[in-house]
Amino acid sequence: MNIAITGATGFIGSKLVGKLNAYGHKLRCLVRNPDKIDRIKKTNVEIFKGDLSDTDSLKGFLEDVDTVFHIAAYVSDWGKKDDFYKINVEATRYLLEQSLKEGVRTFVHMSSSTVVWRSSLFEMHKLEDIDEDYPYPDKHYDYYNETKAESEKLVRKYNSRGINTVIIRPSNVWGDGDNVILPRLLEAAGKGILHPVGYGEKTVTPCNVNNLVNAMVSASNSKNTNGEIYFINDGIKVDYQKFLQDQLGAAGIDWKPGITIPYTFMYILAYLMEIIYQAIDSEKPPVLTRFAVSALAGSRSYSIEKAKRDFGYVPVVGYDEGMKKLSDWINELGGAKNI
Repeated sequence: MNIAITGATGFIGSKLVGKLNAYGHKLRCLVRNPDKIDRIKKTNVEIFKGDLSDTDSLKGFLEDVDTVFHIAAYVSDWGKKDDFYKINVEATRYLLEQSLKEGVRTFVHMSSSTVVWRSSLFEMHKLEDIDEDYPYPDKHYDYYNETKAESEKLVRKYNSRGINTVIIRPSNVWGDGDNVILPRLLEAAGKGILHPVGYGEKTVTPCNVNNLVNAMVSASNSKNTNGEIYFINDGIKVDYQKFLQDQLGAAGIDWKPGITIPYTFMYILAYLMEIIYQAIDSEKPPVLTRFAVSALAGSRSYSIEKAKRDFGYVPVVGYDEGMKKLSDWINELGGAKNI
């Protein structure tokens, strides 16, 4: 099978490349930064240099392709609205349009569970075992989730035009190979600014990257997933502070949660910081954003029953096993400083 992958050199994408390559598929991987090519140099992998912010550079990317895994996105809690729309919406639209023209059969779109978050000054989200019927909020307060929700709607629209589409929504992706989220946790813990926000129970449903990749491949091969959205995670609920503590512990960091900061105070502080940084047109993000506060404060869990029912999804990497894999990977690198 001929498969095209965006975001192939990233945390999730490189894992997917490894798995699909082991099956002997012919892979075409979109790469923006040549310095990261070494992560996916394997047999049957064709490197296609291009950039989602420049759709002209994507011409030919989907020629003779059967399946597309669209993983790449502008993932940040800070940035210009036009940049988010250009990469997360317009580039997705371009890839869908080209998929139609080239006769692509299956389009797997990586989204996020955060597209349904509802947080405001007076309310932090408490999502308890929600399923895929849970609606989008009336308004998003960050450009990332606004544009990811918009891209989901686009993908479903093109499904009605003849492409078999699948939308995957992971939550709290973690595991060996994490060079995206874990470094930020390490930095915050090292600076002493990683603190619990808001009182009460805060649980999450983490998603080990290996379970996520297995789900993506299984969903792409199933006849039951056409036009559907799926929450994907490890099928367990974990106290959020324990989840952070265990990941940092795997990196050799003995982190203690410390004092809990009131949610309303942190939300107002983050909002003021955003206003100031927007006023000075700063490209550098503020120390705190409303999205970050929501991530630290809210409790959220997502049901995977639909994925189990439709394509037999079963998380194969358990929590303890995943933490050991994470620790072993960090040790192989020579310590957390090399992540």
